Amino acid sequence: MADPRPKLLKLVALKRQKAEQSLAIVQARLRELAKELDTLQSEFSKADQAGDIQALMLASRYGHAVRVQREMDLKRSEIAQTKLHLHQAREDLKMILNSEDQLNQMGVKS
Repeated sequence: MADPRPKLLKLVALKRQKAEQSLAIVQARLRELAKELDTLQSEFSKADQAGDIQALMLASRYGHAVRVQREMDLKRSEIAQTKLHLHQAREDLKMILNSEDQLNQMGVKS
């Protein structure tokens, strides 16, 4: 009967690859959300820096400032949620790397 440990090492390597890909995807999403938030914040601050009373009154009346503020809050919420996913992806990868190290210490060769 063949030793199942080499297959186990290959399985762990595949899981590691998947975990690394998942981590990269979450990191990319986090960077994307941060850029979107920066864009919204700069849009909001541009209106504030202009100091044009009439523009501020119109923005307030038609809800532009409120809409931008709401969008920024939504992006912050998405960023917080994505950070949780990032933490979980890192923990998953750590666990898989630990399993791979244990198999290597046992002398398993692929």
